[in-house]
Amino acid sequence: REEELSRQRREQEQEKLGDWERREEEFHLVQAKRRAEIRIKNQRPKPIDVLAMNLRLANEPMRDEEVVELGMMRVDTDEPHRMVECLDEGEARELAQDVEMYLSLENIAQNVEFWENMAIVVNVHVDQLRSGRAGMRSEVRGILDGKSLGELAELEADVQAKLAGEQGAVDVDYWGQVREELGVEKAKATLAEMHADILERRLQRVRKARDGSSADTATGSADTDRAEPARDGSEVEQRKRRRLEELQRRILEQQPTSESPRPSDETRDVSQEMFEAEMRKDHDPSESMFSVEASVEARKYAWQDKHRPRKPRYFNRVHTGYEWNKYNQTHYDKDNPPPKVVQGYKFNIFYPDLIDRTSAPTYRVEKDPESDETVVLRFTAGPPYEDVAFRIVSREWEYNRRRGFRNTFDRGVLQLHFRFKRHRYRR
Repeated sequence: REEELSRQRREQEQEKLGDWERREEEFHLVQAKRRAEIRIKNQRPKPIDVLAMNLRLANEPMRDEEVVELGMMRVDTDEPHRMVECLDEGEARELAQDVEMYLSLENIAQNVEFWENMAIVVNVHVDQLRSGRAGMRSEVRGILDGKSLGELAELEADVQAKLAGEQGAVDVDYWGQVREELGVEKAKATLAEMHADILERRLQRVRKARDGSSADTATGSADTDRAEPARDGSEVEQRKRRRLEELQRRILEQQPTSESPRPSDETRDVSQEMFEAEMRKDHDPSESMFSVEASVEARKYAWQDKHRPRKPRYFNRVHTGYEWNKYNQTHYDKDNPPPKVVQGYKFNIFYPDLIDRTSAPTYRVEKDPESDETVVLRFTAGPPYEDVAFRIVSREWEYNRRRGFRNTFDRGVLQLHFRFKRHRYRR
């Protein structure tokens, strides 16, 4: 009997210990999400904060007031793997640690799946930057490019059969690399599909919390994209891209509007049309959305007694690609390309309510106090708009219009498009 009582006491102690450990994990997870929320409110988000905030808005129980408040915050809505591609080694290693932290603490099944795939993509990016090893061989890329998640799964089964010897003698090294790259591409494809679903749930949830309506016309096309079978993987990816950009556009439209009276002319309508047109454009696959702001010091405006200051809306993109400088031409080739780097930006800032339309908004480049490798690009306009700034790579701009430079202000829209100078290696 004493042994039985002793066993029961041990079991009770183990249950208490397990319960205490669970509560501690829940506490750390809540604190991590709270820190992410604070950084986003202060306009200094880390990459992990953007991912965690979208997951919160899509999957976690919250009061309607919290949903509305968090849904109004500006966070990047681009696909997670594209965000990773823009990180340098230090940033990528920090993100990898943050992802592992969330993965060890998370208890919602959908979130766990997201962080598992995120860990694969980030760790591969870190390894590539650390070792100098870049992307896939061109023949492997040709096999994997443009394939949907279902097609990648079918190909994976075929590769496993080859390596198991079921299809005769094969090049084990080659198909081993294909299998390795397949795992990464599957993780990216899974993240892309999950990301679109996350944005859709976020969109519906914020709209329902704000005005009690869950109806959304984007869901029709989204459901069609998921349900409609396709024979061509590229067509599937095109439909998914259109669905994602439509969701991104709708989320950006959820940003709070001004309380000041609207102008009586057509400036606002034209600006809105241009905003939507920019969202709907078929963009280069090497471009991705760029919407994380750099923090700027608070300032008082001489006109803020008459007009309520607010930040303008914007739609920006970052262009990435391979840089064939002298070092890369020496150490890489087209079959083994170097890591992608940022090659330019496209900024579209919308000022439909600008009071003095004869004075165009301006931009200036400022030193970044946090890093010598980046600078702060600040845009300034008159009332009722506050300054808005973005952290960009510090490189020399190409001002030749034939090479993409554009600096215009027309019908309430400031457009600043530029590429960085390329210093080509000449033999």
